[in-house]
This record gives sequence, C-alpha cells and structure tokens, in this order.
Amino acid sequence: MEMSPVSGILVAVVIPAYNASDYIAQTLQSVIDQTHEALEIIVVNDGSTDETASICRRFAAVDARIQLLSTENRGVAAARNAGIEASKADYIAFLDADDLWHPTYVEKMLTALHPLPDGWGAVYALHRLVDSEGYCTKSGSSLNARGSILIRHLVFRFVGNGSGFMVRRAVIDKIGGYEPSYADRGIGGCEDFDFELRTAEHFKIEAVPLGLVGYRVHSTAMSADRSRMARSLLAVTEQCVARNPELPAFVVSCAHTSAHLYAFSKFAALKDWHSAATSLRHIYHHSPLLAAAVIVKLIFSKAIRAANKALAKVRPVGRSKQKYFKKFEELDPLIPLVGGWSRFRTKALFRRLSKIERCGGEFAAAPRR
Repeated sequence: MEMSPVSGILVAVVIPAYNASDYIAQTLQSVIDQTHEALEIIVVNDGSTDETASICRRFAAVDARIQLLSTENRGVAAARNAGIEASKADYIAFLDADDLWHPTYVEKMLTALHPLPDGWGAVYALHRLVDSEGYCTKSGSSLNARGSILIRHLVFRFVGNGSGFMVRRAVIDKIGGYEPSYADRGIGGCEDFDFELRTAEHFKIEAVPLGLVGYRVHSTAMSADRSRMARSLLAVTEQCVARNPELPAFVVSCAHTSAHLYAFSKFAALKDWHSAATSLRHIYHHSPLLAAAVIVKLIFSKAIRAANKALAKVRPVGRSKQKYFKKFEELDPLIPLVGGWSRFRTKALFRRLSKIERCGGEFAAAPRR
C-alpha cells in the first residue's frame, strides 16, 4: 500500500470534554481509527463530575498517543487553549467530545492544507448530523468557499461546529487561542466561530467540501441551550464587525441579518417573544420582505409541527433505525451534501459577497498584518 506524502507529519488533536461520558468513547475511537496515525491526542477534562476521566484513562492505557489533562471547569475555550499549550505538533485539529470523524478526516485535511503556502493558515470540512446513537439523520450544508473568505464566512458560516477545523501553529502564534471571555459572560457556545473569523482576518482558508464530521445533536449538548447560542452568535458577530471597521455597510448589514435570523429561530422556539421581536426588527431593517417571509415561515412551521404530532399518534411505532439510517462511519464521504441555500442565503448574495472580497483592495486581497 502506497504511503501518503503527509503520513509522517504530526498532528495534534485537541478534545475538550465536560461530563462527556455518554459519548467520549465513541469520539476517541473515531480518532484512534484515523488512517493518519501520526497523532498526539490531547483530551482536556474540563472539571467533569462523571466518568469522563476514567474512560479516557482506559483508552490512554492502551494507546500511548492519548494524553489526559484535568483542569477545573473553565469552559470550552479555556479547555481548548490548555490543549493547544500542551501540544507540540505544527498542525492542530479540534474535536468536540461528542462528535465523530470519518476515518480519513485527518489525512484529507492535512493533504489539502500542507502543500499550500504559509499564507494559508487553516482548512475546514463539512458535516453530517448524527443522533445520540450515531445514526446519520441529516445532511449538513453543502455551502463552502476557499481563499480569503472572511466576508462570506461572516454571513454564511461554512463550518457550523467546533469539530471541522484544522490550523497551522502559525495561526496560534498570530491570533492567540480561543476567546474565553464569552464563557465568562455566560454566553459561551460560538467560540469556534469567533476563532474561525479571527483566523480568516489574517490567513486564507482551504476547504475540503466533504461530510467528514459527524456533528451530534442531543439534549445535553451545549448547542441545546438555544438562548445562550443565540446571544453568543450575536456577540461574536458584533466583535468581528468592531474589529473590522473597513467592512462595507452592505456586508455589515448582511452579517447582522444572518446572525439575527439564527437568533430569531432560537428565541421563537423558546417563546421568548421580546428577544425574537428585537431580532425581527434587525431583519426588517435589512429587508422588509425577508422579515415578512420569516413570519410566514414561523406560522407554517407551527402548523406543520402540529400536524406531525397528530400523525405520530397514528403512525406505526417500533420502526428499525437500521432500515432508514446508516451509522456515520458507514457512509461514503463522497456522497454529496445537500442544502444550505435559503431565502436569505441565496446564490446571488454569495456571488455579490465573493465580488466584494475580490475587489475589496487591501482588506480582501491579502492576509492582514
């Protein structure tokens, strides 16, 4: 079997873990099973009170690549930073303790990023949604872009989770690590997006447009706290806009609208109508037609949910998941992802933002100093 040209390059895998005993074994196994074997696997036990640490110790006892660091509970950003500090590799990949990687994840990411010039600081992959049992239930977005992507990423959020991003150590040297202040303010959740944006402010970013990440959706995940996630995304967006005053007004408006569309959906699901109305006003300021479409969608989604509940009462139960879904590791990564476009995230908007990045002079043409 022919060796990959990157097979000997060491990659650090940083896994922050807080009360992750339900999933950490599956997550670690997905790393152990990587086709790229030159790994230092650093699990940061972020003050867990369950069996997370003991499970990791069992894995470390049979795989010398695994290190376990234990800290007090300080949040995911501080945990990732502790893992970064403990690592030695020139490439660092991040994986949340409940997510999964396809066996070829590290190999494909490193093969994409390593040959590129130093101005390319990172690479990301796309994801599929998996449930608590590891079955793939839905395709993630197929949208992606490469190069100088700050403007498009600010609006389209290509990565969508904390487990699909690999960076050169030069990125850490330039921008530092993850920002812990969001957790300190009680709005942790989107630190990964903040880190990606700060990377994009200084480096070009490559894309591997394959569903190589299994993003797990379950009730105890950080993302299940809808209000916190909404407020976190709004804060991250505001911070990026503040750091980049040269952003065109149209881009700023699109960025705010994108964040508030996400926030509105979360607040509406919680029936926090005051916060939802605030987000709707921002959307209306950008586009009254878009705001109207949001209201119509909300009304119809409520009707659809009511209909689904009624159908569930008469629908046959006990259907086998194996008949309808596959486990994430069983899926061919080359199966195309679908979706991502919406009434707001249109191809026309994507092209317009791409043109702004191409024609934006110093801001979009080269990495910032």
